[in-house]
Order: sequence, then structure tokens, then C-alpha cells
Amino acid sequence: MSIVVENVNCSRKGRSILHNVSLQVLAGEVMGLLGPNGAGKTTLIRLLSGLARPDKGQITIQGEDAAARSVAFRRLLGLVPQENNFESELTIEQSMLCYARLYGLPEPAGQVKAICERFRIGEWRQKKPDKLSGGMKRRAMIARAMLPDPQVLLLDEPSVGLDPDMRQEIWQLLKGLQAEGKTILLTTHYMEEAEALCSRIAFLRGGQLLYTGTCADMRHWLSPQKAISLEDAFVELSHGQLAQEVG
Repeated sequence: MSIVVENVNCSRKGRSILHNVSLQVLAGEVMGLLGPNGAGKTTLIRLLSGLARPDKGQITIQGEDAAARSVAFRRLLGLVPQENNFESELTIEQSMLCYARLYGLPEPAGQVKAICERFRIGEWRQKKPDKLSGGMKRRAMIARAMLPDPQVLLLDEPSVGLDPDMRQEIWQLLKGLQAEGKTILLTTHYMEEAEALCSRIAFLRGGQLLYTGTCADMRHWLSPQKAISLEDAFVELSHGQLAQEVG
């Protein structure tokens, strides 16, 4: 297992957000984290990345405790948040150089140049974030996260707000990373994205994990007699009374 979440509970300001969540993600797998707004998806991403600590339970990435945030753990993990967090006063290249030095990468300038070429952002790496489109910034954020060559990549809504062409580009980029053996966990509200990228999905509602399994199995589980779309299944599981984990 690449990612292991064991009986995790998390609350903030007296409000319970996650309840006894357990989840396993296989090495080299792309798993989608689905659920309505407020389900706890972003909180789980923060716990996985070590930016927050659970009240109870444990999370390990490749055997490293997420809460400890050791040097080994930080090198194992790449995080792409939903919101652009490039420094507004720096160019993309300058920001990535800072990131490379923070991770103690050898020959940081050469590594930044190589990653920019690999992710096809070389033509505009000298620009500041406010001069880039949403798709360009998202591509640059993924490139930055991959600078230390992590084994695990966490993405919070990787294609939100992007036009269909740029969304397809991001999908192809993520498929390429999976082909290299990277483990990817992503949150999404786009059902076509889940079906296009994810071998399995996990569904959260009200901080509880209701389902883990394939998209096809979830559709059949919710409607065994009649074929339904994943979007219909999402709506049913978001508002229904089911509370069962299968798959």
C-alpha cells in the first residue's frame, strides 16, 4: 500500500469533520476522492499532506507517518492545492528555484530548467502568476510539486475552472505520471474526470466514508436493475440514506 488511512477522526473549532475514516491506496493507483461540498475531502488532503494532524488515528505514506512530516516524508509527497499559491512577486522560475532549494535539490537551476521543459512550461517560466491563464498555472503547480520526484501526488480539484481543452491536457499529464508508477489521489466534482482517470473512487459524505470501489461497481450497487450515470449515482449517494462501504 502506498497510502494508508486508519480510523482517522478530525475536528476543528469543536466541529467534527471526519469520522473513523479508513482508506488504502495501492502503489501506482489513481484514486478519486468524491463527495458533496463540506464532505471533508480537502481536510483529508491536508491530513495526508501533513499540514494538519488528526485527533485520532494514523496516516502513513509509503510507511512514513504523515503527522511527523519527516524529511523522508516530505520528499515522498507532492501536493497541488486547489488555489494558486505561487508567490505573486516572483516569476514561475524564481518560485520554483526557491522550492528546489527548500528541498535541498542538487543543481537547482538545472533541475528547474529540466522540469519546465518536461512539463512544457519553458516558454512562460519568466512570467509572474498573474500573467498566466488558469490552465498554465495548474500545469506549473503540478510541475513544481514534481520537482523532488515524489512517489505520491495529491491534487485538490486539479481541473476546476479549466476549459475542456486544458482539462484534457491535465488529464493526459496525470496519465503520464501514473504510467511512470506514481500514486495519485485527487479530489474532483467532475464525474467524467473520475471515470477517465481513476481505477477506484472513495466517496465521503458528512465526514464518513460511504463507499470505495470502481465507478462501475458504485453505479451497479446503487441501481442493480437499471443502468445509471455516475452523476446520478453521485446525487443518490450525496442525499440518500445509504452508509455502507463496498468494493
